[in-house]
Amino acid sequence: MLISALLVMAMLMLLVTTYMFTSLNSPRTAQANANSLAGFMAAEGGMNMRATEIRAKFVNYERPSGTSVTDSSKCAAGSGDFTCISYAIGNRTVTTFVYETTEKDASGNLVETGTVAPGETYAGLSYQQYAYRVVGSAVKDSLTEANVEMEFQSRLVPLFQFAAFYTDDLEINPGRPMVLNGRVHTNKDLYLSPGVSLDITGQTTAGGEIRRVRKENGTCNGGTMKFAGKDAPGCFTSPMTDAQLQSYGGQVKSRQPALTVPSLDSLAPDRAGLGGSELWSKADVRVVWNTLTNKPAVQRADGSEDTAATNALQSCAALTQSTTFYDSREARQITMMDVDQAKLLACIQSSGKFTAQDGKVLTMSDTSGGGLAIHFSFYPEGSDQNKYGVRMKNGAALGPAGGPAPKGLSIATNQPLYVQGDYNVAGNVPASLMGDTINVLSSAWVDGKKTALTTVADPANPTEIHAAFLGGTDVTGSSKYNGGLENYPRFHENWTAKEFKYVGSFVSLGSPKKAKGAWSSAVYNAPDRNWSYDTLFNSADKLPPLTPRFVYLRQLFFAREF
Repeated sequence: MLISALLVMAMLMLLVTTYMFTSLNSPRTAQANANSLAGFMAAEGGMNMRATEIRAKFVNYERPSGTSVTDSSKCAAGSGDFTCISYAIGNRTVTTFVYETTEKDASGNLVETGTVAPGETYAGLSYQQYAYRVVGSAVKDSLTEANVEMEFQSRLVPLFQFAAFYTDDLEINPGRPMVLNGRVHTNKDLYLSPGVSLDITGQTTAGGEIRRVRKENGTCNGGTMKFAGKDAPGCFTSPMTDAQLQSYGGQVKSRQPALTVPSLDSLAPDRAGLGGSELWSKADVRVVWNTLTNKPAVQRADGSEDTAATNALQSCAALTQSTTFYDSREARQITMMDVDQAKLLACIQSSGKFTAQDGKVLTMSDTSGGGLAIHFSFYPEGSDQNKYGVRMKNGAALGPAGGPAPKGLSIATNQPLYVQGDYNVAGNVPASLMGDTINVLSSAWVDGKKTALTTVADPANPTEIHAAFLGGTDVTGSSKYNGGLENYPRFHENWTAKEFKYVGSFVSLGSPKKAKGAWSSAVYNAPDRNWSYDTLFNSADKLPPLTPRFVYLRQLFFAREF
């Protein structure tokens, strides 16, 4: 009996001890779990903050700079955008660091290029890709509570892979049959109301809704529509429904995320070298017309003058000025910088005085960056900043007479850009023309003949252009039409029964900053439009230099260490 009593007492003591241990340990466990969760959330928050900073670099058309960390397991030596940064989050210190995992070859060149995989929204588009891993560690009272890491890819997709790309509403209301043999995208609403027929063969996407009416008044022109070879519904005021969109097997999508692209401000000079204007800072040649001396000059990226290149440019006589051009859409005279493109390229090729950023002498055979990029501007512009223009002439062949053509050629200006005569029809070099607005003139145009708003000029000559267009387009109001995609290039002549053949890509980055005259059919007669997307742009190595791009991120994995 004594032994039994002792055993019972021992069991009771064990139960009491277990109960006391459990009672005391449960709050500790609960607190530990709460701390662990709070630490995890803090670490994740810090990691996301750091990833957002890296993404912002690409959104601003830059890349993370500095030296990547050397030890991927801790905040080792790194610099610039890769250095260790700590955040105070919820009474915790969250330490973060970034290291690059982008695959490169032995020379340090980017290897990660390709096409977007089937099934993704932009399947088939070429891209450049940069990969990074972000690590976050939450510490409280010298105790590490959580470690998290995420790897993501930043993809840069060139805009000239679209037949038409608009940041604002896109309207396509052609009066005659029209075929767009490529992708169409707008960050906002898409309005489609052709007079006869419209056939979009590539994928069609919109950030807003897709509508089968005109924007300015909601009416219908009565023409037929096809998406990817399949008939579209007739005109109706409400947006296309999900059921209607699904019938195209992913080829037509609305309410898609808006794509991050540069603004028209990216065309402006950055003479202070503050960054943010890639088309200025990365151009191979920056030609500036000095409005005080009435002479052209060549400037470096920081705004200082390149004297040797300036002297060579002035001796070549490739640039002149005209003050007799009347733009009836703007209802004013334009001070025009006339550029004889063939002479300019011959000057660059033969003088040996034009140098790239790295000091290398420029020639047409240079393939770095995809070819040659030239920026044109006026300085100082004075109080009347909307009276200038840049006109490209003698550009049927993109290369000096008897000399080699560049691998690619991009012309950029923050002023309205005018192209006179055939452009890039001999050799078909990857080319782009980028300006505040894009204006097309035939070889028949003569300055001074057109002097009033409603005057239609002499008959135009048939014209052919092979180049991507990037510029600004008007916004349709409640009663006025902006001209639609069919009038993206501004016309100034009598094109009746004359063909304008165009092969390229239309990109609109919003409303013009300078040429703000409203569209009016009274200032021209429309051409016969023979337009098509340049399928060469589907290959990354066939894109013009400094092709603008949109950015999107792909998260590869997320992990937490316990």
